[in-house]
Amino acid sequence: MNRRVAALLVAVLSSMVLMAFVIFTQQQAEERRLDAEVFARINAISIAASAGDLTVEEANAFWNRAGGEILNEMSRLQVPVVITDTLGNPLNYSHLPNDFPRTPEGGYDQEALRQFAQDLEETKGHFDIPGGQVHFGDPAFLGRLRLIPYLIAASLLVILGGGGWLLFASFRSERERIWSAMARESAHQMGTPLSSLVGWLELIETQDHSELYSTGELDVIDEMAADVERLQKVSRRFELIGRKPTLDSVSLGTTVEQLRRYFKVRLPSLSMVGKIDIIVDIDADAPKVLGNATLLEWAFENLIRNAVDSLAPDGGRIVIAYLGPNGKRAVYRVSDTGPGVPPSIRDKIFDIGVTTKERGWGVGLSLTRRIIEDMHNGLIQLEDTRHSASFRIEIPQSREGKKKV
Repeated sequence: MNRRVAALLVAVLSSMVLMAFVIFTQQQAEERRLDAEVFARINAISIAASAGDLTVEEANAFWNRAGGEILNEMSRLQVPVVITDTLGNPLNYSHLPNDFPRTPEGGYDQEALRQFAQDLEETKGHFDIPGGQVHFGDPAFLGRLRLIPYLIAASLLVILGGGGWLLFASFRSERERIWSAMARESAHQMGTPLSSLVGWLELIETQDHSELYSTGELDVIDEMAADVERLQKVSRRFELIGRKPTLDSVSLGTTVEQLRRYFKVRLPSLSMVGKIDIIVDIDADAPKVLGNATLLEWAFENLIRNAVDSLAPDGGRIVIAYLGPNGKRAVYRVSDTGPGVPPSIRDKIFDIGVTTKERGWGVGLSLTRRIIEDMHNGLIQLEDTRHSASFRIEIPQSREGKKKV
């Protein structure tokens, strides 16, 4: 709620700054227009007064009119003027500030006028007239306009500060949300091996130990060991996700085959009803990639797990295939025969919290993209398919002997 209030305040301040700037610009433009109009009239009157065919009375009338135009403009602008003799004694004045000192009789204080003329002299100078000097100041509106840039600058500082705080709060909130999601994902990751271990224990309790090693049947002890190893991998994964891992030459074909074999034994319980086939279509001579085996296994496991969830309960097929090279990258595809990704979330499928599952956390694909793109300088894309889901993965190929951190 505090962030919403801050965002609203920043928006209001931004609007106020924009309005102040517009008003300031419009007022400046209007003043320039009025100045141009007055100068044009005075110039026209001066030209008319200088015509050679006018009588002295007519010429004086034009000059008086020009003087009147000047006085009207100075009155409009409220330009303070003090006329002094050559010694600085005040002779005349106009448009003095409202708070100018006065004598008990109500007139303006002469010493104050003299000091005011000296102040104007220091800032604006003067121009000479016969027998005296004219001192002038700034229009009244100029003092008000001078405040606007400072107000705008102060408002911008507040906006920048508020925006910075909002960004910091958003990053902190996002970080907390990520850690919360990671905690839920770790529980989700451990769910499969833990469920398998419970199943193996139930099997051990219901059968004789001799039956567990019958020819052609699963070696329950080995499968339990695989699940324990899986739990250890889950703990190592979260250690690696927060830092840059060491990248070695990795055979993705071997990694994916191990995943296929691990899921195959457990698919009946994972898919609940329908039969799911996992097909690995990666040639033995497919190039190795430069990566971290633990993290790449995690990335492909997330894709497979999502596909399994989308195929339940009816069943279907999951295919992990090598498509060939693309420049210095090896290209793979993970696809399934499920219902696919709804168009409404295709553009944000890799964002945290976005999921097609009723009780999903929306973390797996976000982690997968981080592993592929941020940690392996690769690329993962959801391909444009009308039905089913298909992910294209590109990972840099390995050059033998190359190791990178």
